[in-house]
Amino acid sequence: MNAQIDLYLIDAGNSLIKLGVYKKGEVILVHYFIDLTSLKQQLEPNIPIAISSVLNSDFEQDFKKYENPIFWINHKVKLPFKIKYLSPATLGIDRICNVAAIFNTNQFTNRLIIDIGTCIKFDFLNDKNEYEGGSISPGLKLRYKALNLFTDKLPLIETSEKVNLIGNSTESSIQSGVQNGIESEINGLILKYREKYNDLSIYITGGDAHFFDLVQKNGIFADEILTLKGILEIYLLNV
Repeated sequence: MNAQIDLYLIDAGNSLIKLGVYKKGEVILVHYFIDLTSLKQQLEPNIPIAISSVLNSDFEQDFKKYENPIFWINHKVKLPFKIKYLSPATLGIDRICNVAAIFNTNQFTNRLIIDIGTCIKFDFLNDKNEYEGGSISPGLKLRYKALNLFTDKLPLIETSEKVNLIGNSTESSIQSGVQNGIESEINGLILKYREKYNDLSIYITGGDAHFFDLVQKNGIFADEILTLKGILEIYLLNV
C-alpha cells in the first residue's frame, strides 16, 4: 500500500471521470478519464476509494470486483446539511457533494452553487444549512446536439472559446445562440437569486465553466474540483 496516499476520490460524471488523490490533508492531484479502463490503471490496491457517480449500475458492478475498501455516496449517508428536497432518492449525487463542499464556508449565509457541465445545475443551501433544491437545464453539448438532432439542416457545432454576439454564418449564429444564451440564462438566474437573498455567496464549478466570463462579473468563487472536495467532506464525516 502506498503510505503517502490516504484516499482516492472519484467523481464519475456523464462526460468525464475525475480522480483526486488525497494525502497529507489535501487533494493534491487530479486526473481526468473518459472511460473506466483508463481509470483502473491508475488505482493502486488497498487504498480506500470514495465515489460519487451519476452513471448507471454497470459502473458500480465493475467496482465491486475491487479489493480496495469502497465508500459509495448516496442520499442515505450522513450529510453535514439537511435535505429539504421532496425526492431525495432522485437527487444527483454530484449535487449532494457540491453542497457538502461549501457547507463550511460562509456559514449562516445563503449559498448558491452553479455547476456547468453536461447539465447546468443550480443548487441552493439556505442560511439554516438546509438544502432546498435548485434547477437543471441542458448544458453546452446537449444544446448543440439537440439543434443538430431535431432539425434537418443545422450542423453539429463544436464549443468555442470565443463567441461573437452577432453570428455571420450558420456556425457562428448557432454558437452565439447557444453560448451567449447560456451566459444570459445564468446571469438572469443569479439576478433573481440576488433579488431574493441579500446575503448570497455564489460558487461555480464544472468542466464547461471556463467557456463563460462569470467569475469577474459576479464576484463568484470558482473551484474546478468542488465535487471532489465534497466527496472528501462526506467520506470524513461517515468514515
